[in-house]
Amino acid sequence: MEEAVLVGDVGGTNARFAAAYRRGDWIRIEQFERFAGEAFPDFNAALKTYLDMTGLRPAAACIAVAGPVRGGKAQLTNRDWSISEADVSERFGIANVLVVNDFVAMARSVPELEPEAFSVVLRGTPVPEAPILVAGPGTGFGVSTLIPSAGGWAVLAGEGGHMAYAPRTDLERELAILLARDHGYVSNELVASGSGLEEVHAAFCEIFGRPYAGMAPEDIRAKADEGDEMYLALIHLRAMAVMGAVGDLALANGALGGVVLAGGVSERIAGVLKTPEARERFAARGPMSGFLAECPVRLLHAPAAPMIGAAAYFAQLRQG
Repeated sequence: MEEAVLVGDVGGTNARFAAAYRRGDWIRIEQFERFAGEAFPDFNAALKTYLDMTGLRPAAACIAVAGPVRGGKAQLTNRDWSISEADVSERFGIANVLVVNDFVAMARSVPELEPEAFSVVLRGTPVPEAPILVAGPGTGFGVSTLIPSAGGWAVLAGEGGHMAYAPRTDLERELAILLARDHGYVSNELVASGSGLEEVHAAFCEIFGRPYAGMAPEDIRAKADEGDEMYLALIHLRAMAVMGAVGDLALANGALGGVVLAGGVSERIAGVLKTPEARERFAARGPMSGFLAECPVRLLHAPAAPMIGAAAYFAQLRQG
């Protein structure tokens, strides 16, 4: 990757762009810019602003998007934007354009990152050559599985964040009943992600007999830090939802190479994710509880990870 590859990380909240270069053993990100998605009517307007601002004229691009990708086209799950490889190529004169799911890029970044990009959530011993699950909540709830292969790394994409939520406590069951009443299907994304926080908050106010008033995530966090019982319970429940979900996914995918948690929500609730109760929620699976007992869980701290992963994924495809 001697020439710059335009890389993007486009989610429900922000659109990030950069130029990616291979520098020795590592992929480096330069000319990074972040834009609020709400400031633009569509993806192409955001990309045009970036290209005009930087003067970058790339021959290749790999854009990671928060939504399923089919036939070179994607519709964002949590923003009314669509992205097309052919359209981007034609409008901006970029010969080689690839659109991938953001958690495909997130997963592919893991082998490219230095150890300092991770912190330990749950200690364990990874099984060599076993799959690695990369998942977690941000605006949505992304899931991909990283699989060692002869050609480097394969990535299994999916929409595991939309698997059904599995409550285990009385409070969790009461929440699930209220969410099902108001929203129908109750997914892990609805319970644990940023896009579902308002709905979960409203349900908690009903359960605790309090009037509902919309609050920013940082204000909810502040209330919990002050010791408010309801907000402590809300954050704890969302953390348990994350650990329950990734435990199910690791069990289903045989991801004994470990779990990497990603996404802004994961970072904000990291303290609860490291508790003994979180370990129990992750590993306890009845007769199969021993399966995940030594599966390590790490937390990813690298804002540029999806762009690094997009560049690595693009380069591996080109080499293949």
